[in-house]
Amino acid sequence: MARPKKQGLDYFPLDVNVDNKIEILESKYGILGFGFIIKLFQKIYANGYYLEWNKYSPILLKKEIGIEEDKISEFIDFCLEISIFDKTLYSTYRILTSKGIQKRYFTVCKRRKDVEIINNYLLVKPGDYGVNVNNNPPNNNNNESSQPEENKSKNDENAKTPLERS
Repeated sequence: MARPKKQGLDYFPLDVNVDNKIEILESKYGILGFGFIIKLFQKIYANGYYLEWNKYSPILLKKEIGIEEDKISEFIDFCLEISIFDKTLYSTYRILTSKGIQKRYFTVCKRRKDVEIINNYLLVKPGDYGVNVNNNPPNNNNNESSQPEENKSKNDENAKTPLERS
């Protein structure tokens, strides 16, 4: 049996001098805002270069970090307002990502043999960060008929919300 391809990271670089967006978040919400964004970055990088965000995400995150759902939603809205996350990709695909997240992700992944890429989610060119795009067939995430039959049921299951899976 083949080893599954790893998409997430075991670590991510955190700059000593954070950018102004993180400083604004911390200025408004204090250390709670800073801790929240770092925890969210951990979730994003554990899965790749984006995080799907739906109506159940705040509930699941509340369980993990102990912040109330309405506060989590407030944090997310503020992060979108100050462009920590890309507003267009969030409104179109309901994902949390940014150019900075993607730059760091692809820089760390440059030595991997292949990395799953969804073209519609990209804000940067992976090849600019050392990822060998010739080994990484793009996934446009909008053409299910091109998926191998054995992957369709798995992807269909992953597309469901947590409540629909049970």
